[in-house]
Amino acid sequence: MTLPIYCADDWLMIRSLAPDQVAGLALAAQEQGWDDIVPGLDSLSLSWNPAARSLESARATAEALLAGAAQAPAQTTLPAVTLHICYDAAWAHDAEIVAELLGMTTDALPQWHGAQDWKVAMLGFQPGFGYLVCDARIPDIPRLSDPRAHVAAGSVGLLGQICGLYPHAGPGGWPIIGRIAETLFDPHAASPALLTAGQKVRFERIDAATLARLTGASA
Repeated sequence: MTLPIYCADDWLMIRSLAPDQVAGLALAAQEQGWDDIVPGLDSLSLSWNPAARSLESARATAEALLAGAAQAPAQTTLPAVTLHICYDAAWAHDAEIVAELLGMTTDALPQWHGAQDWKVAMLGFQPGFGYLVCDARIPDIPRLSDPRAHVAAGSVGLLGQICGLYPHAGPGGWPIIGRIAETLFDPHAASPALLTAGQKVRFERIDAATLARLTGASA
């Protein structure tokens, strides 16, 4: 059987993976001495120093990683993180649109969103931007036809079948359903990104007054 590994000069990609496989392989790869380990939604990219490792050696190491995972899938032991989210209308700009696509009322959307077992599939787009997945069957939620010039840091969006968390203010086209109080990326912290691929995430609802107290934010 041909393994789903694409190789280049100093990096390779293991493709066609499930989100849980990505997280498990990323953890296992940390023991193999790769220069960079980059989880994707359905892939894992690994890079190395060509002066220290040949392409053939790198591929063989990746094949062993994949074969080992198939025999005994790695289990993630990352601590779960709780994010405090405000679903009030001032921060849930597109809740009505999203709720309609999900076949529920706007009032029911927060309970549905908070009840899902979310897991970080990958980080990308912006430093610390989290792409979260869950087991629920979610309709394909489209991007906004008119993207916003400004989306507040901490905004929570749903796009496709992914829940996205904005760490920084800036333009964005995800439908927004709320805002979290936590800082997702702090460049001065020992670990700048709050989230890690494979980590479980739960959302705890707060009101606008609590959000303002925790962040100093105003709508």
